[in-house]
Amino acid sequence: MKVDWKWFAILILGLATAALLLRNCRKSGDFVRVSTVTRTDTLHVSDTVLFPVPYNIIRPDTIPAPIDTDAVITDYFSRKSYAIRYEDTAIKAVTDVTISGNEVEAVAMDYELLHKHTTVTETVFKEQKFALTLGGCITFNIPEKKPGFELTIGVNVRHSQFLAGYDFVNKTPRIGWQYQIIRN
Repeated sequence: MKVDWKWFAILILGLATAALLLRNCRKSGDFVRVSTVTRTDTLHVSDTVLFPVPYNIIRPDTIPAPIDTDAVITDYFSRKSYAIRYEDTAIKAVTDVTISGNEVEAVAMDYELLHKHTTVTETVFKEQKFALTLGGCITFNIPEKKPGFELTIGVNVRHSQFLAGYDFVNKTPRIGWQYQIIRN
């Protein structure tokens, strides 16, 4: 069996051209990717103050009404706890106050300092304004009923492509122009 090297070379060049076109067509021309990363650093602190001393005492001059001494004594010896909460973008705080025997027994403060850091990463790929292309195509000469292989070189300028090629089998040159209509 005799191998026609001309057809073999045309087939190999056609496959190589198709592989290059498939590889290069997967890349998109322009896109913008923006990713925002927000990281919150938190510092958690607990502190307890035992047996605070009052700094201001106001005593009434007169007693306004008859007093239920049983309720006053029960209230005096009961233990009460109060939680005072505060929260904003910089701090979360809870103050726990315990009152017993008509005095503050303990004050506990629990707070978190919040520090937010925002990082914006932007990657921009823009459309190429100029490109030089090299390729080939399989041709067919209708009057002579003869297939051929054409080697082409092109220049892309924005949306236009200017081509020049030569068919080595049929010995015919070609020049051309193409305009890109649809972009994705």
